[in-house]
Parts: sequence; structure tokens; C-alpha cells
Amino acid sequence: MIKNIHIGNYALIDKTNIELEKGFTIITGETGAGKSILLGAIGLTLGQRADVAAIMDKNRKCVVEITYDVVGYDLQPWFADNDLDYDDEVVVRRELTADGKSRAFINDTPVNNKLLKEFGSFLIDVHSQHQSLLIGQPEYQLEILDAFCGNQALLKDYRVKYTHRQGLLSELTLLKQQAKEAEQEEDYLKFQFNQLDEARLREGEQQELEEELAVLNNAENIKSAFSESTYVLTESDNPVIQALKGVKNRMATLEGIVKEAADYEQRLSSVILELEDIADESERMAERVEYNPTRVDVINERLNVMYDLLHKHRLEKVEELIALKGELGKKLKGIQSFAEQIEILEKQIKSVETEMDSLAGKLHKARVASEEKLREEMRGLLVSMGIKHAVFKVMITPLDHFTTTGKDDVSFLFSANKNQEPGELVKVASGGEISRLMLSLKYILSRTKQLPVIIFDEIDTGVSGEIAHRMAEMMKEMARRMQVISISHLPQIAAAGDHHFKVYKEDDQVGTISRIRRLTDEERVAEIAGMISGSVVSDAALENARLLLGQF
Repeated sequence: MIKNIHIGNYALIDKTNIELEKGFTIITGETGAGKSILLGAIGLTLGQRADVAAIMDKNRKCVVEITYDVVGYDLQPWFADNDLDYDDEVVVRRELTADGKSRAFINDTPVNNKLLKEFGSFLIDVHSQHQSLLIGQPEYQLEILDAFCGNQALLKDYRVKYTHRQGLLSELTLLKQQAKEAEQEEDYLKFQFNQLDEARLREGEQQELEEELAVLNNAENIKSAFSESTYVLTESDNPVIQALKGVKNRMATLEGIVKEAADYEQRLSSVILELEDIADESERMAERVEYNPTRVDVINERLNVMYDLLHKHRLEKVEELIALKGELGKKLKGIQSFAEQIEILEKQIKSVETEMDSLAGKLHKARVASEEKLREEMRGLLVSMGIKHAVFKVMITPLDHFTTTGKDDVSFLFSANKNQEPGELVKVASGGEISRLMLSLKYILSRTKQLPVIIFDEIDTGVSGEIAHRMAEMMKEMARRMQVISISHLPQIAAAGDHHFKVYKEDDQVGTISRIRRLTDEERVAEIAGMISGSVVSDAALENARLLLGQF
């Protein structure tokens, strides 16, 4: 329930603080006094759009704050899920500044507008002219029927499946698009892969062939160089090795005479051995290297295959081509697996739809089972409010496709006249009848739907007399189960209240402002008498007001 409403610097309200209690609260006042302003301020805390034009003094921020008592409404899980501090008293605050900035808080923790709306939906049901239009919408009618049926748990399970199915359908659409694009690309990928596969590329092959080709192309120069090496070392008129051997022998004759001679001889022996190895290897190398035009052609042909592929794919090394072949292979494998993935996804969707069908069937069964009871209850209430020939029907039409609420289309039909075929509410019901229809629905739902507060904004439009008296009785009864606040112009409604507030205008030095205050018992009599007789309150009107108050 609402414990306190604080409004500061909003529209014509400079500052007001309203303490509320359980039961039935009435708010009255002349047209234009500011009753709608009060409702607009409450709407801000429910996440409604903020308008800077509503700020009274642009030099100060506008603040609307509502304190709720939420004991017994099991909101702790919601607070935990949204990282908010829970308390049995919850303070919701909305702040506006002239530069268009808007901030919202729940227990002093900043929250976004979505969260504000969600929290408000747990606590307050505001009936306004807008809701009178809503009653004609099939979606809202279905929502009412489900609330009457107690379908909330079933609907929650169904919507989880529905959301899951929507996700799978989106995934399937994307997968099919990817498969289509992949199929268009598959032939080209296969061509590229086959080219690389037929090339039978091997790591290191490019370097090996390039080195071999360099040797073959320089065979004559290589053969000449190694032949010259062999000739100089072993075959010339004064071969180097032979000359060194002579020097070595001379050193041998000096052993015992020159102490360094033995060392020189040993070192010369090592040099001679190394040069003999070089001479042998040079000879073999000169004999082995031969220009082979056939082999050159083979190597060039093989390298050209590699170079063409490297140029085509804008790469530099054969190893990169081998890696590319692997990537192409993976892509082709992925394309081939699209059909399998699509089949798996379609099976998952079918499985979810089977579960959804079962839940939708249960929802349909519950709706059909409750239709007669709702119809009879509505008819009884409407008759009690003066529509003696009232007919109210709930038409439930099965659908062949899934919606967010199952596979049903629901339509409320109504007739107020004898022997008249029921038609759509918005087409056949008058303003006064719409008000009575809405109150009847709210009255019935108040027994099944847990809601701390319901606010009626002139639901008594278009009614008077005994009908207004019956409406007052119904709201009074609802107030035994929840906090009911009614903004009204009718004395019958006002007299039924447990608490009565009056909204009025007064002028100060700056301009006109709206105020709201709680009325005493005597002030209530005067206010209701004024509602009966107008601006001039007669003794008879005062007596009638006391009689009205005594009836509740």
C-alpha cells in the first residue's frame, strides 16, 4: 500500500505531503483544481514520460516520492535479481530538471525507466480514460481472462518456451542464409582446394628446388672453380701441396737444432691433410656438377606451379599455401555440415513446439472452463449496476499459430438491451457502460490478482443515483482486500470513503497553486453537500450528505 506521497515543484503543486492509510481513499475537488496533476505526479514514479513543462519553478528540480509498505507481497526475489536493497518500506523517487534530465531511484539506488515501470506494475493498477480504451483491445481482454483463470504460472512457463522458440527460429533463419551464401561459394572453394590439393605441395620443397636450380644454372662456373682448386693444389707445375710437403721435410731436418721446428712440422702436416681433403672434395664436386637441361625444365615447371598459386593467392611461401588449403578444407566441411546443423535445429524447434502445444492446450482448457463463470459474474454485477438486460460473453477462438499468450484469440462481447445480439465492447457500449464494465472486471480481479493499490480516475463517468451507489459499494468492498483510491465527482462515491482528501486552488503572491488536504468529518459533510447541490450548500443538501455518509 501507499503510505506517503511527496510532491515538490510539479505543475501547480509547490509542495505537498500526503499520508495515506489502508481502505478506501476519496479525492475530490472542482474541475481544474489539480486532481489530474496528482495522478500525473504518481505516474512519474511509475515510469511515465517526463515533461519539463510540468516543472513549476525552472530554477529548482521537481521531485515526486512515494513510500510503499510491501510486506506480504514477496518482492524480495525481484529486489535480489536487480541488485536492489530490500526493505519492508520501499521509497520510489523521480527527479526532473529544467534541462530535461530525469533520474529515478528505488531505495536511493538509481534505476532505469524500464525497472521503474516493472516495479510499479507490481504495486499499482491505475484505471484511467486510457484503460477504458484498453478494454476494447483483444490483448487486454485476454490478459483479464488469464488473471481470472489464475493462468499466471502456466503463462510464465509458456512464454519461456515461446522466447526460446523465437531464439531458435532466428538462429535457423541465420543458418539458412549462411548455408545459401555458402552454397553459392562452394564451387569456387572446391576449385581452389582442388588446385592446391593437385599441386601436392610439401613444406621446404620450394627452398630445395630454388637451391638446386641455382646450382644447375651456375654449373659451368661451379665446375670451373672446383677444377681450378684441384689443379692448383695437386696438378700445377708447382702444386701447393707438393711444395708444402717439401717445406715440411726441411723442417724435419731441423729437429734438435731449432726447438720450434717440430711445432712447425706438426702444423704443416695438419695444413697438408686439410688441403688434401679440399683437393679430393673439389675433384668430386667438379665431376658431380653437370648442367642438365631436362632437370632444369622439370624444376622450372614445378616452381612455376608454385609461383602461379602464390601469385593468385597473394602469398609468399609454399607453407602459406599449405595452411590455406587447410582453411579451405575446413570451410568446405562446414558447408557440408550446414544441412546437418539445420536438421538438428529444426528438430529442436519441433520439440519446443510440442511442449508449447501442450501448454497452450492447458491454457485453452483453463480459459474455456472459466468463461462461463466470468460471464455469469459479470452479468450479475452489471445487472446490479442498472444494466438489467446485460449480456456479457467471452468468445475464445482457437488459432493455428503460436502467439505470446498461446493459441487463442479472445474477444469480449456485450449487449445492454433486450433481444440485442452482443457485439464488440467498443462498438456497442456507451461511456457509462464502459465504466461499469471496467469496474466489474476490476472488482472480480481484485479477488484473484494480488495488487496492493488500485486507483480509479473518474470511473464513475456517465453514471449517477443508485448506479453510483452500487459502484461505491463495490469499491468499498474491494478496499477490504487492497488499498483503493478514487478520484470522483459523485457524492455517492465520496460518501463511501474511509478517508477523504480535497484538492483545491488558491492564489499566493506568485500565482495560483494547487493544494491537497485531508478533510475532517464535518468538512466531509460540507464537501459532499456541495457535490450534491453545487456552490450554494442548503440545509437539505447537508442533511442528504449526512444520510449518504451514514449508509456506508
